[in-house]
Amino acid sequence: MISEPELLGAAGVPAPRAGDTVAGGAGPSGDGRRPARSRRPWLWALGGAMAASAVWAGGLHAYANRATDLQGYRVSRNLCLDARFTVLGGALGVRKGATASVDEQPALDRAHCSFELDGRGKDDAYHVTVTYLLHKETDPGVEFDALRRPYAPDGDGRAIERADGIGERAHLVVPTEAFPRMELSVLDGPAELEVAVSAPFVPADEDGDEVLLPDPEALMALKDHVIEDTRRLMARLRQPA
Repeated sequence: MISEPELLGAAGVPAPRAGDTVAGGAGPSGDGRRPARSRRPWLWALGGAMAASAVWAGGLHAYANRATDLQGYRVSRNLCLDARFTVLGGALGVRKGATASVDEQPALDRAHCSFELDGRGKDDAYHVTVTYLLHKETDPGVEFDALRRPYAPDGDGRAIERADGIGERAHLVVPTEAFPRMELSVLDGPAELEVAVSAPFVPADEDGDEVLLPDPEALMALKDHVIEDTRRLMARLRQPA
């Protein structure tokens, strides 16, 4: 009959080597403690992942700070109150029929104001529209020049020129007899503004068609007025509401 010690040393089950720990037994020191082991690989992986997360979090924080830098600009909940246009009004007459709208979104705030300036009569009223975009997550400067160029399938023949002394970049669309509408577009950091001044309509003719009063030179004479009023509007949009 084979005893247990002989069974442990049999070919099928090798006997423990010197220094091995048998479950419930003692190690080389005889005190029952397991021998020290090398650092496990997954600890290195965990440390690397934590370091990468810290770097990503830091980058995200920096991006968030950059994305929310509005350079002092605020939303305008009633653009007609901010866009007073007293300089242009002094040249064209009393403001009337003002209407305003606003749309606030996480990435973009939009505000609009339209009114007429009329000092003599209904048929002589100039129409003014003001649009304000506040970009809160993207840089509008990348596409500003391209989007502000007059566009029509066959081209509308209007010229565009730089407007100096306002914002980072500004363009002015020069009116023509076919398009008696002057447009000033301004980019200043996250803010975009567009001011359009249209010449008056004349009464309907015998055929019932409305005819634009072709006076591009009179519109261009208002260029400095529009720029000054827009500059004042930009200053108010950087003040607390």
